[in-house]
Amino acid sequence: MKPKILLLLAFLLALPAYSQIFRGVKSLEAYTADLELLDGYVKSNPKEFDIQYEKLWNTFESNHDKTLETILYIYQGSKLYYFNDLDSAAYYFDLATERATQIGSDQLYRTAEIRRIFCDEYKKTKYQMAKEMESIYVDSYNKRDTINMLYSLNGLGIFYGDMDSVSISLKIYYEALKLAELTQNKYETGFILNNLGLIKFNLGAADSAYSDFKRCMELGIELGNISLEGIGRQNLGLYYNSIDSTQWAKEEYLKVMEIGKQSGYSLYTLSSTTNLASLEMQLGNAKTSDSLSNVALQIAKEDGIYFTIPNIYLGKAYFMLRNGKYDEGLRMLDSAEAYSKYGTYSEVMPPLYHLKYRLYEEKGDYENALETYKFKVAVQDSLDEVGNAKLLAELQFRYDDEKKERIRSIEKNKLKLQLKQSEVDMANYRQNVIIVISIFLVIIFVIVILYFRLKQKSDNLFSFTIANKLEEERGRIARDLHDGLGQSMIVLKNKFNNLRLEDKKAQELNDNFSEVIEEVRTISRSLIPPELRRLGLNKSIQNMMQDIERNVGFIVTTDLDILEEITFEEHQSIRIYRIIQELCNNTIKHSGASSIKLEAELIDGHVLFTYRDNGIGLDMDKWRAGNNSVGFKSIQQRLKYLDGTIRVDKPKNGFKVEIKIPIPRQ
Repeated sequence: MKPKILLLLAFLLALPAYSQIFRGVKSLEAYTADLELLDGYVKSNPKEFDIQYEKLWNTFESNHDKTLETILYIYQGSKLYYFNDLDSAAYYFDLATERATQIGSDQLYRTAEIRRIFCDEYKKTKYQMAKEMESIYVDSYNKRDTINMLYSLNGLGIFYGDMDSVSISLKIYYEALKLAELTQNKYETGFILNNLGLIKFNLGAADSAYSDFKRCMELGIELGNISLEGIGRQNLGLYYNSIDSTQWAKEEYLKVMEIGKQSGYSLYTLSSTTNLASLEMQLGNAKTSDSLSNVALQIAKEDGIYFTIPNIYLGKAYFMLRNGKYDEGLRMLDSAEAYSKYGTYSEVMPPLYHLKYRLYEEKGDYENALETYKFKVAVQDSLDEVGNAKLLAELQFRYDDEKKERIRSIEKNKLKLQLKQSEVDMANYRQNVIIVISIFLVIIFVIVILYFRLKQKSDNLFSFTIANKLEEERGRIARDLHDGLGQSMIVLKNKFNNLRLEDKKAQELNDNFSEVIEEVRTISRSLIPPELRRLGLNKSIQNMMQDIERNVGFIVTTDLDILEEITFEEHQSIRIYRIIQELCNNTIKHSGASSIKLEAELIDGHVLFTYRDNGIGLDMDKWRAGNNSVGFKSIQQRLKYLDGTIRVDKPKNGFKVEIKIPIPRQ
């Protein structure tokens, strides 16, 4: 029972959330500050929400702004949904869709429709709801409505998760995460990471869940958004609790409590208090736990956060059960049932009937225990049918024993034997369930790993192909320039010379022809060295270095004879050539050097290129800070395809870099 209660209290903030829904609606920009407050209070402080809502409603009545009216209907419906008043919430969402249609706001219409689907939780199957949500996603995709694409993907992730289609749910959430990051929507990125982390946590992938919770918290701090920070810290506390780091868990819960007090977000104060109560119960501090539960109960009642009250009473009833106060525990459950209309039925009633059954059983009131257990079976039909039958038979025997004293002594031994067999069967059943779940989690984990490995391999292959195609296109353009435009210019120059014009302007024009022809050749060589395929890598690099020595005036020294013994594939030779070319260009442009030295040697099945210049040297701090420069990125990218590495040294004078590339298998 204890773990179930802990989870109920820990996930108070894990309701479906689509926040800041006013973003992207241009006509609402004038109300941004007020809507941000309303958005923050929608499920954290209902009293403050009502005050802020009334203020904005008065603004609407003054300005007759139908768009503002539409968004207010959506927020009112959202508040009622969080408080489990689904019929009233559906009414406001229907009003919102009607107004959105009137003003022609497709975005707000889809936003209201997405939330309206959640209100049919008890009327439709999760599959039906998922299909409706999928239809809205397709419509949002066709209209390039990215914010509602995110909302609908989040809804689909929730529905498929509820249907135990965990692999589909994970795939949907990763798609949503990719979209949020692509559109630079850090706010929604944080919420999606939180939901993704919860799924991973339930699957047993706690470390991966920790990374998602932590990133959610960091985004909240970066954006100055206390909702994201609070949710991230809340679930980090849950993670620490799961690995028995209770002190760290307590620290996170206390930080959430502080956020709630400073911001006026009562739900954060309440949730952190209930989690601290659960933590104290776990540590065996029953009185402290009960005291914290009383504080949480007071906050919930004073601030009107009624949907949390049933879970708090369940925790208090569990405390009474442990301390043998059965009548008080039953009274707590009566209170929980009285407030159950504000909570989620499926989350409140099964543990409520289970606790009530346990209290009656411990009390020795088997008649009420039997009746309560029948209610429990009716509510939670997922219990094993065989186990239910055995437990019901046990209760029936005990109840009959009280009415039939004549046969009590005879039936007593039979009952003990049946009870023992039931315990054996239940133990075997639990063991089998644990084995099946463990195998399932391992399979899911393996599938997730394989998926990301295959995706990475596919991405690398795609990038490799694109890079090769780019080099091929550069080669084609170079050949066209050399063989087409270059040859045409030579023909024109020869025709001009045949005219035998001898004035000064003719000589200038002839020189201009020569300059243009040389420029075409230079461009052609910069696109792809024409001699690379014909002369090989060594001669091509030598020619490039000679051109630098001739045209720039550098003293160039090379020792590349070892390259004559190695046969690189054409795409490898091109990339090595480009890397050397990029290093030379950096020296020419930035170093103030007068000499370059390039050497190649064989070391352990690799070619080690050592490049030096005698320039002003390199500031290593600036180099590390500038690792994202285009030139360095191009070198890194080419080395990635070559499986090579780069190391930058800081000699006393000048610049030195070592590049290591594996020799291709012959």
